[in-house]
Amino acid sequence: MSHILPKPDKKFFISWLVCFITMYGLSYVWHGIVLNDFLKLSYPKDLFLIIAGLVYFGIALGMTILTYMLKQIKDSFKYGIAIGGIVGIFIYAIAFLLGISFNAEVDLQHILFDLGWQTFEQGFGGLMCGWIYRSLYIREKRLSH
Repeated sequence: MSHILPKPDKKFFISWLVCFITMYGLSYVWHGIVLNDFLKLSYPKDLFLIIAGLVYFGIALGMTILTYMLKQIKDSFKYGIAIGGIVGIFIYAIAFLLGISFNAEVDLQHILFDLGWQTFEQGFGGLMCGWIYRSLYIREKRLSH
């Protein structure tokens, strides 16, 4: 079983961190700056940001583990995008079913727009995860020769 799970090395932790920063940063810019959703919060913004950070940290960990488990070095960024996109759809579905949204109105246009954004956000995080892994892997191989 240990050959299936990712080895917790520098590549793993850096990929995880970059994936987290990418998704959390995109989320902050989108909801906090572009859409001004933070103005709609009914509780402290700091609390929201801490909880969102913890959630994104966990999402990034799961995506990094999946990317590493399914990887092929030359296609790691493709696996990252695919995993991220699937995770984005899954997370949106959970949020939708639980009624977690910044919008009081729920119509098909909002659903598709939010689903598209969530898929992009996690897909881009997965891309960064796979790309960082691949870059560090190639660097490691060059330095070892």
